Amino acid sequence: MVTPVLTKELREVEGARLWTKAPLAPFTTIGTGGKAALLVTIGSTSALSSVLAAVERAGLPWFCLGGGSNLLVTDQGYPGVIIKLDDEFHYLDDLPAHHDAGPAGEEFIITVGAGAYLSRLSAVVAESGLSGLEFSCGIPGSVGGGVAMNAGAHGFAMADVAESVELVSAEGASWMPAQALKWSYRSCTLPPGTVVTAIRLRLVRDDPGSILQYQRSLLRARRQTQPRSARTFGSVFKNPPGDWAGRLLEKAGLKGVHRGGAEVSTVHANFIVNLGDATTTDVLALMGLMREGVHRMSGISLEPEVKLLGGQFPWDSAACAALFAQPDLHG
Repeated sequence: MVTPVLTKELREVEGARLWTKAPLAPFTTIGTGGKAALLVTIGSTSALSSVLAAVERAGLPWFCLGGGSNLLVTDQGYPGVIIKLDDEFHYLDDLPAHHDAGPAGEEFIITVGAGAYLSRLSAVVAESGLSGLEFSCGIPGSVGGGVAMNAGAHGFAMADVAESVELVSAEGASWMPAQALKWSYRSCTLPPGTVVTAIRLRLVRDDPGSILQYQRSLLRARRQTQPRSARTFGSVFKNPPGDWAGRLLEKAGLKGVHRGGAEVSTVHANFIVNLGDATTTDVLALMGLMREGVHRMSGISLEPEVKLLGGQFPWDSAACAALFAQPDLHG
């Protein structure tokens, strides 16, 4: 429970701003979920360290919120502290000038704040003639979130370009070599109690026109195969080894199935779309149905790519039966 004592202590931290009972739906790309007991926006690494120390002394759970993609918040909300990095973490250093042309293939290391957005970053570095982030041109999340989940597409991921990562804990800030972290498919195991605040990326020089042309081709393909102008958190499930979650879901006949205001996309079966008034309960019911349908057809148990904040997935609890028993689950 967030106490008045903790709130007072956090208000005294320079560079921290507090919002009690903050609605979280507007901070997610799917647009569902309840409130956080406390939302704290952070303006510096020192402020972040102080906030983490205070929250940990209070024994409260906390979660760092990035761009809000790949995230689903329960309708009951989050009983702990949500930490969000503010505009001070939207920076890019060591970018070569446009006229500073070098040989193709030359390595170049840039430093990026964790609050920057991956899709915008990929465009900026491309215009400067740096290659390596093309895969991220259609990923809507933040750089920090991209590190935490090893975001990727088209056969590449953040682990392929990460040189080192700045991590902040209750003890302070430090840089860690990327190779010291445990990277895996759509996951990066960070040291307990740490938040990513910056990353150094190793990119290579190439022709800006060629990089941008390739990015445009990736974005065209994405627009043709994924839902557009819709509220969604991105891929629902991870691809199982040797197959594609979307293919399995489509084969199971799940396109267009909906509950309340949530629908399995008719464009790509591994996306759930908020039609306007969806709740997280609706989304979780669909996820359970999707997972059950694929398992019944192929024996494969799909694992979620989306992160659930404030609760557990229905197939991990007795609530699963209650969700499926509701009569308005239909195609």
